[in-house]
Amino acid sequence: MELRHLRTFVTVAETLNISEAARRLRVTQPALSRQIRSLEHTVGHPLFVRQRNGLKLTATGEALRDNGVKALAAVDEALVSARGAGAESGTVVRMGYYGISIWGNLLAPAVEKFGRRFPHLHLNMVEQSSVHLAADLREGRLDVAMLATGDYGRIPGVITQLACTVPAMVAVAANHRLAKKRVVSLEELKDEQIIGFNHQDAPGRYRAFIAACREAGFTPSIEYVASILPELIMAVKKRMGVALLSSFANSVPHSGVVFIKLKSPGVPLDIHVAHAARGSAAVQCLAELMIAEARRAAAEIENP
Repeated sequence: MELRHLRTFVTVAETLNISEAARRLRVTQPALSRQIRSLEHTVGHPLFVRQRNGLKLTATGEALRDNGVKALAAVDEALVSARGAGAESGTVVRMGYYGISIWGNLLAPAVEKFGRRFPHLHLNMVEQSSVHLAADLREGRLDVAMLATGDYGRIPGVITQLACTVPAMVAVAANHRLAKKRVVSLEELKDEQIIGFNHQDAPGRYRAFIAACREAGFTPSIEYVASILPELIMAVKKRMGVALLSSFANSVPHSGVVFIKLKSPGVPLDIHVAHAARGSAAVQCLAELMIAEARRAAAEIENP
């Protein structure tokens, strides 16, 4: 789910009226209705009940509204802090990240601290797949980015550093046979269909997992079905298989999906921060802050 989709939903949830929400968002009512239907498809459950006098939130809708309001408030606060009230110099730092699941855990604290240190800088942020982020770094369209586990090759003119390593978790449908377990071993996944991100969107993401499974005596069956996290979550809900996701994905509520820890030693997932080698002091500072917050968040997962 992108931030703009979350903002659209929250506006509708606040007004409970399609025409009023469309007016505030400056879109047509049919377009807004299509967005809501698409969002409900992504979530996997109805968000609203249609009534004669307007809309009513379902339990799923209420949960998404409450968490969405908090997430958007954190984003807005971080943006204001980063851009600074004066913003006199007009200098822009361009930052990319690969998913909202890492926002509250890692990026919001880093961006807030960056804003206090550089109150007159503009911080432009973009959310997209790590493959696209790596390409933007290579072409000079980004100054710094956080990249998920994967093979992106050496990027000319870019310094890439390991920010942290977090354990993978197994995501299963709430009615799956493993859903009530707190911990599972790799051997218990031997007969499961593993579903994952497409090769072109996450090259090399599953190398460590495949190696660990072979060490456990089997080769996993992996079907690559998704480009983005919501697509993978939806596939899990439909019981197309089970997914291997970062522990940070568990920080965002996913109705109908259960996250289970992997028995030690588990499968490590690396997160990297990359920045322009000739970047300004501000760019280097932001990269350092992102790495520091990533390591702090990883330590909290390791020692809750």
